Amino acid sequence: DAAAPGAVCGIKGSEYLNGSFKYSDPLIGDPLIGDLLRDSVADYCARALPPRRLRALHDAAQSFDAAVWREMAELGWCGLVVPEAQGGLGQGAAAVVAVCRQLGRVVAPEPLIETAIACASLLVVDARNDKRLTELMEGQVVYTCPLSLPAWRAAQGVTAQRDGDGYVLDGVLAQVPLACDADVLLVPAACDGELALFALPRESPGLTIAALTLADGGRDGRVSLARLRCDLSQRVHGTPAVDDMLALVAIAGSAYLLGLCEALLDTTLDYLRTRKQFGRALGSFQALQHRAVDMYMHLRLSAAALEVAQAAFDEGGDGVLACARVRYRVCATATLVVREAIQMHGAIGYTEQCDVSLHVQRALVMSARLSGALDELRVMPALLRDAHSAAAALPAPLRDDYAPPDGDWNEVEDRLFRSTVRHWIETHYPAALRHAPGQLRWAELRDWHTRLVKHGWAAPAWPRAHRGMGLTPNKLLIFIEEIERWGVARAPDQGIVMLGPILMAHGNDDQRARFMQHALTGEQIWCQGYSEPNAGSDLAALATTAVKDGDEFIVNGQKTWTTHGLDATHMFCLVRTDPKAKPQAGISFLLIDLRQPGVTVRPIVNLGGHVDFCEVFLDNVRVPCANLVGELHQGWTVAKSLLGHERLFVGSPKLCQHALHQLRELALASGQFESPIFADALARIALDVLDLEALYGEYAEMVKRGEAPGVDISILKIWSTETYVRLSEMIVAAAAELGGNRGPIAFGNAQVDVLSHFYNARPAPIYAGSNEIQRNIIAKHVLTLPT
Repeated sequence: DAAAPGAVCGIKGSEYLNGSFKYSDPLIGDPLIGDLLRDSVADYCARALPPRRLRALHDAAQSFDAAVWREMAELGWCGLVVPEAQGGLGQGAAAVVAVCRQLGRVVAPEPLIETAIACASLLVVDARNDKRLTELMEGQVVYTCPLSLPAWRAAQGVTAQRDGDGYVLDGVLAQVPLACDADVLLVPAACDGELALFALPRESPGLTIAALTLADGGRDGRVSLARLRCDLSQRVHGTPAVDDMLALVAIAGSAYLLGLCEALLDTTLDYLRTRKQFGRALGSFQALQHRAVDMYMHLRLSAAALEVAQAAFDEGGDGVLACARVRYRVCATATLVVREAIQMHGAIGYTEQCDVSLHVQRALVMSARLSGALDELRVMPALLRDAHSAAAALPAPLRDDYAPPDGDWNEVEDRLFRSTVRHWIETHYPAALRHAPGQLRWAELRDWHTRLVKHGWAAPAWPRAHRGMGLTPNKLLIFIEEIERWGVARAPDQGIVMLGPILMAHGNDDQRARFMQHALTGEQIWCQGYSEPNAGSDLAALATTAVKDGDEFIVNGQKTWTTHGLDATHMFCLVRTDPKAKPQAGISFLLIDLRQPGVTVRPIVNLGGHVDFCEVFLDNVRVPCANLVGELHQGWTVAKSLLGHERLFVGSPKLCQHALHQLRELALASGQFESPIFADALARIALDVLDLEALYGEYAEMVKRGEAPGVDISILKIWSTETYVRLSEMIVAAAAELGGNRGPIAFGNAQVDVLSHFYNARPAPIYAGSNEIQRNIIAKHVLTLPT
């Protein structure tokens, strides 16, 4: 639990409660130190750091409060990344995230990132720096250094030449954070063909600082060095840590900016709840609600990207790419949140007297600190273009008859698992069925599904106890990626992806025995009976009735937009069993065998000329009472649980991954990768898919733990389907004059059905509850905006 209202403790499983975000515990190294640190930060910030204090600092031309900085040092925060053997807390990126995110919420300008993270990371690598490290941790001396990548990676701006028993430094650093207020500057320089680092007191002869006033009232500095002489002792042994320092600074700055934006959303939501226009609370207007939901959605995506970066740093993953990703995502989120916060506050939001200004000005400074991420991410198109080369680097796959110990594929190393899945799919999936433009029929996919069942891969997310693979979210994402990369068609799988989890959670032993394994093997093909002609997104308006008659129900009504309806043998269905009850209170959940008199199925042809949906008419259809899932009249509870699984399924990255692979194939064959405009657009959309994967992993992990996803899972569905729409439109645009042609089109050696994704993407933001309705739900139940 947070120690103070609004305290942010980590980045997993967020929800919005009582006007503040709450998060579960982050993965801090030592749990005891982590708890103490988290509570210390939350308590101190709530008690001692009101954002309005920034106005007094601004009036006094101070970048930060020196007394507050010393108090932070006394609390031990300056030793956050310093090993215990050197007197620090010895924490990693997770602790940095926890602290910086909270400091961002109160827009604290104190130099924790510049001094305690950047400079401390450079000083810890050599015991000869211990004296400097001690004075830094005690808060006696404020250190700073450049944070721009060019200043470090190419030592641009400053040269150092050996001169007797010292060095002579010349050059200019365009911008050094807080240079006017720091005591010592750590300056990178080119020295004898390598990067060197020097500790220069601010008052050193030959060092001049031209103040640069920042948006938030702080001061950076343009640092000029003219024949500055320093002795051997001033050369700091810290250059081996530069890459780690830059990565950790990116994580810390992103966490700070994310916390700031979360607090800015808090402030905006409070205003929307209380400010009235036209006799109504501003927050009751749907247009503003939807924009607030988009702010929240981007914050959640940023949090997911931040967790990826933190884990990559702490676990030794691809930190450079992960840190560039989170910098890009958080800066884009800050741009959106700042813009919307000012707009939603109206004219007062544009004034200095409004507290929004404190967050806005600080956000501008922090975004500038994190700038340049997209330049680093120019590698994204190259990674996509060179995917075949990367595939060649995968290890040899396990043989087809390999069985992991205890059937647990999670014990197989990720790259080996990917290689094995890729090889098996490419070997066994029928080539003629790759990249099908529309939904294939069961007769076409039966043999493939049978192979999956025999291999034990038909239900990757089911527990192993139910003949599933029991994959962790990370392994599940790999499995999905490989399925989509090869263009594997979706089989009629609603019995696996929807009904199975529902029966595990709400069914009884008899129902699980009668239905689950038959759904797994394909002996029963299931479809969903939810939508009706007048009950789509407004599902509680359904009119299909079920009247109890002895030990059976008699069902009458019509279901529409029924996926796989032509092949289905069974339907899980919502029916009204108490017509006098309130709309959501008199509904039950039935399992219906469609192979009986009274069932009529009528196909619906879509824009692409394919039959993806059907209408199903139920006339006096008899259903055993034993097929009632859950309690009578309590089907809405089951339905909400199923909708959570459906939105997890619809919100999975699989459609986006498939479209991205197709876009890659088209671009490779048509030479689009050579276009800077295309490369920029591709980098951005690829990042959107990566962050979707990260957010999906959080919800998949929640479901794997047996927890029901909250209503905010709708943001997954919104982002997934709207990203898929944009990808489908990019494919059409990339095809140029061929973009209006139906059917597979030859691009070099590649065959791409350009319009198939465009057609398939049209209903995606509609089904499983339209995205507009999802935004309404989040606005009401997550952001608690007035109706």
